[in-house]
Amino acid sequence: MENKSLTSIKKVTTLSNSMFKDIHKSREIGLKISREIIGISSRSIRAAHRGEFKESQKLIDEGIRKLKSVKPKVIKYSSDINSTFMLDGEKELCEAIFFICFTSNKVVPSKYFNIFSPSSLLKGMAEAASELRRSALDKIRDNEVIESEKYLEIMNGVVDVLESVDFPEGVTAGLRRTTDQLRSVVERTRGDITIALERKELEISINSLKEELKKN
Repeated sequence: MENKSLTSIKKVTTLSNSMFKDIHKSREIGLKISREIIGISSRSIRAAHRGEFKESQKLIDEGIRKLKSVKPKVIKYSSDINSTFMLDGEKELCEAIFFICFTSNKVVPSKYFNIFSPSSLLKGMAEAASELRRSALDKIRDNEVIESEKYLEIMNGVVDVLESVDFPEGVTAGLRRTTDQLRSVVERTRGDITIALERKELEISINSLKEELKKN
């Protein structure tokens, strides 16, 4: 007599293997595109550092197209796979978006708000603010200390708004830790700018004294 239980478990296993094949395929596609998005975001930020904002925006648009193409495929199996790798790509893309807005003094377009998860948006904002430290230091090296203070003002503003987010880490995906890291970067940047301003004032005083001595 045929064992019906064995027959049924074979069918379940065959079906599960078929589903695993689809899940694995979607996961591999998601991982590949996520890595590509991270690379695109990094190039976008470097372009913005160079002041090449059109190129930076072009790369952001490319990253968003890739994200939109793959996200539905991964979300379909989100209950079966750990899809947090997609959040890494999202966060890096958000960082690029915020960074170009910070450095070009533009408003963050609202069209982006519904594309990303809230944690990706806010963590990307925090990391973009951290990236402004490099911009501030570049201004100090170029002897444009006053300009560097504008970046510090943005960094302070980002810390202030992030500290107003009061939800558990399990909801915000580690936002508090990211905010703490940003706060440390802000304090180091403030110290660098303070030293640069004091040095500039000292140079002015020395030059003024030299002029007085020449008159005498």
